Amino acid sequence: MAYIGKQPAVAALTASDITDGIVSNVKLAQDIISADTELAVAPASTDELLISDAGVLKRIDYSLIKAVNTPAFHAYISSDQSIDDSTQTLLDYDTEAFDTAGAYDASTNRFTPQTAGKYVVYAQMTPNNVADHDVFEIQLYKNEVTSAGAQAMCRGRNEAHETKYVNRIVEFNGSSDFVYVYTYQTAGSAKTVRGTKYDSFFGAYKIIE
Repeated sequence: MAYIGKQPAVAALTASDITDGIVSNVKLAQDIISADTELAVAPASTDELLISDAGVLKRIDYSLIKAVNTPAFHAYISSDQSIDDSTQTLLDYDTEAFDTAGAYDASTNRFTPQTAGKYVVYAQMTPNNVADHDVFEIQLYKNEVTSAGAQAMCRGRNEAHETKYVNRIVEFNGSSDFVYVYTYQTAGSAKTVRGTKYDSFFGAYKIIE
């Protein structure tokens, strides 16, 4: 390059040397975050966001920060179950509607979430052919079938085959804790619990913390 007179001194380019708007998005490298394209749906789990970690910009997958309330499951009793008189009986919620983490075992009727945290646990059962004033309980237990281990108990009069429902917030250790449901009745003879997905069910889901 030819100069008339003295050659200008070499100087670093500064922001004030570039007019606002002169560099468009099409002139930028494709890995520059410009917000030029809108994301109009929920991010995919592998989408990345920028965060400042003690002043250092880092990428983080959306899956690491999105709110989830799993593990979760919902199961039900598929056919009528006989309940002996004055005998604590494990309710057989034998059919899964869903089980996000394979944490419910339909063969043992236990939910063992393997993920530590607080969970909403709920259960319902509907007795058949029970007279007024007969006791028919639903009992939600954590780990052991003892009164000391009970997380909740629902007990009351049975009128018109009254449905029994219970729910509690239960904290699990993430390794060995589990929960299951028993029933107990004193009608004087064996009775049945109605087995349909609408009448007798058991489920849980993790609380977002």
